Amino acid sequence: MSYPVTETDGNEPVATSGGTQFDIKKFIFKLIGFLPWIILSVIIAYSIAKIYLRYTPEVHRVSANLLIKDQEESSPENNILRELGVNPGGKELQNQIDILQSYELAETVVDSLNLQISIYTQGRISSSLMYGQAAPIFIHTIRSDSAEFRPNGWLLYLGKDSFNLVQGTSSTAYPYNDTIKLAGRRVWVERNYHVKADENGYFLSVSDSRSVALGISSSVTVTKLHEMSGILEIAMLDQTPQRAVDIINTLIDVFNTESINDKKLGGNKTSSFLDERVSSVEAELDELESEAEDYKRVNKFNEVGELGTRFLQQSLGYEQTQVIQKGQLELLAALEQYIKSPKNLTDIIPTDFGVKDATLSGLVAKYNQAVLDYQQQAKISTAKDPVLGRMKGELGEIRSGILKNISSIRESFNLVLDQAKAKEAEYDQKFDAVPEKERTYLKLKRQIGVKEQLYLFLLQKKEETELSLVSTINNTRIVESAFDKGIVLPKSDQVIMFALLIGMIIPVVIMLLLDFFNNKIEDRKQIEEGTRVPIIGELTYNSNMKNRIVHTKKRSSLAEQFRLIVTNLQYVASESPSKVIMVTSFMSGEGKSFASTNLAVALSAGKSKVLLIEMDLRKPKLSRYLDSKPEFGLTDYLVNGVAFDRLITRLSPSENVDIISCGPVPPNPNELLLHHGLETLFAYAREQYKFIVIDTSPVGLVADAFLINRFSDVTLFIVRHKYSFKTTLKFIDRMSQEEKMKRMNIVVNGIREQKGLGYGYGYGYGYGYGYGYGYGYGYGYTQGSGYYPEDDQPKKWSALFRKRRKK
Repeated sequence: MSYPVTETDGNEPVATSGGTQFDIKKFIFKLIGFLPWIILSVIIAYSIAKIYLRYTPEVHRVSANLLIKDQEESSPENNILRELGVNPGGKELQNQIDILQSYELAETVVDSLNLQISIYTQGRISSSLMYGQAAPIFIHTIRSDSAEFRPNGWLLYLGKDSFNLVQGTSSTAYPYNDTIKLAGRRVWVERNYHVKADENGYFLSVSDSRSVALGISSSVTVTKLHEMSGILEIAMLDQTPQRAVDIINTLIDVFNTESINDKKLGGNKTSSFLDERVSSVEAELDELESEAEDYKRVNKFNEVGELGTRFLQQSLGYEQTQVIQKGQLELLAALEQYIKSPKNLTDIIPTDFGVKDATLSGLVAKYNQAVLDYQQQAKISTAKDPVLGRMKGELGEIRSGILKNISSIRESFNLVLDQAKAKEAEYDQKFDAVPEKERTYLKLKRQIGVKEQLYLFLLQKKEETELSLVSTINNTRIVESAFDKGIVLPKSDQVIMFALLIGMIIPVVIMLLLDFFNNKIEDRKQIEEGTRVPIIGELTYNSNMKNRIVHTKKRSSLAEQFRLIVTNLQYVASESPSKVIMVTSFMSGEGKSFASTNLAVALSAGKSKVLLIEMDLRKPKLSRYLDSKPEFGLTDYLVNGVAFDRLITRLSPSENVDIISCGPVPPNPNELLLHHGLETLFAYAREQYKFIVIDTSPVGLVADAFLINRFSDVTLFIVRHKYSFKTTLKFIDRMSQEEKMKRMNIVVNGIREQKGLGYGYGYGYGYGYGYGYGYGYGYGYTQGSGYYPEDDQPKKWSALFRKRRKK
């Protein structure tokens, strides 16, 4: 296509191809020309997207909301911090999030739901998981069997009373509801008769617990519902929504159970400690009661005297005080020994240990809370974690404080014990006056009473501990149980939109890449930007052209374009009465012979005599192009001195065009082109002919044209549309600036029409009329468009209909 031409002053700088700005109009027209490929690409991309959506499993999002209650009521200081945007309980909440995502809880969930076992349908392209009530069989594990599953897989075929497991070439049948060994663990299989058995069978897969648990812990996400909220959202993406619901609900149950077990840990240890003490005191009490009964039976008496009883009661009261103090000291000693034991370094201290001291109880409670925090952190940290080291140091500081407090309490208990011993000794002296047998029995009775008091005290503490264990509640509440919130992947709208976008982008990118790597001349604008040399004419490509010579009387666009070049040549070297026009190009195949021959014919239209000289002495093509076999040629004249009139042959069918062919190809073309006979030849030709057209060798290959330049008045440089390289323009511009060729002009040959709307040669501005110097202007005419009837070719289907009508 020819483009709108803006007349520019010769002194204005020419923008090179590297400095041109992005041409949006050119891009749009190229895009329109590429439209069929874009439509095809969009259709293919849309089809691929539909296939993808058809066979890609749907992924559902399942979530639940869990409230984590504060362990302590909010203090005024905490409320102020919350108002300032700081959450004092954020660390505790983050610990709960980490525990919910821990591997240990995930492994418990896997064992509870038997997630190691999966059953898949046998699809032609994809398979789907059969879970829950949709599964054709239920596989139950034997809980007493602690063996681990070994990864394996089988083809599963279901029968009426049994099922077959096929692996390789072996097939084994098993009855339903019977214990079998599957992948190293004992199970029993129950048939789900609500699901019809598939004749194609199923695939039974068994995975190890670790890999499944790791997959669950990584797929479960736990986040705060709001920044200042204590509600956690536990979510999971899964292709089977019921499976995800069961996993999240079971995870919450396991989390709550573990949390309650942590709270009961201190109470359980206290209960165990009290059980041991109750059993020990009960055995001692039974032994004393048996001894008292035996003493009464042997000494044959029933009751003791009033005075002895009074002394005994007074002494018994102080001895009971001693027993209580000794019991407290024993409890302190046991507690101190427990704390000092290295194996109990990160273990819970019994909370209700029987010593009534507020300071000690507060320190023990603080220590136990620190131990729980340490154990929770240990579940999500490694042994080298500095956080664990810091928490361990805090435990040591609290433990040292407890030991110091125990030493202080021990001193106060010892003081009370010493006072009780002194009073007991005073009444023991008075009791010595009582008869010996009565005194011995009273001592036994006193010991029994002391043990009874201690036994009742321990029983009371044991009941209080058991009651506290029963009343332990969890600090969580399920706000919203797990449920399916719908399909999140694949998002059909996004997939289709993305596919359509890719379908449009890919051909555009290909178009831009082709344009970027295209080093051929595509349009007139590239020539105008690449060189200052003017374009004197443009020749379209006509695939319907039958003759190689365009007749001057023909009404075709090509004939008109040659006439336009002739018209423009009138203004080039107008001072010369006889013009020598040299036609050259950069390389072979750009149309020199075609352009020079038809230019000679066009120049002869006004009865002007024209001489066409073939001076490509290295690879002459003009004679072969014209199917001419003259007897003598230019080399015969230069070498053998053949007469001038014997060189000339008439170009048929033109009457005013003579031609001098090359003749035999010489071994020394450069020497011949410097031969003095050429001056004589051109001097004679200028006298006999108005125009002399010279067909030369390509200047990009040999220097012959530069030797001939001394005879020429005008140089026509041929470039071919979509054939000549863009770098040729720089070569042309350099030759023009260095004035190596006279009056250089460019002729664009072989301009092809774009199919559809395009931005190149062939549409928009045609070649109907010539105005100004070297430019053609038309208005939307392509080929003939009615003005060039010989260019208008009938459509194939029209010719076909005409033939049928003739029949």
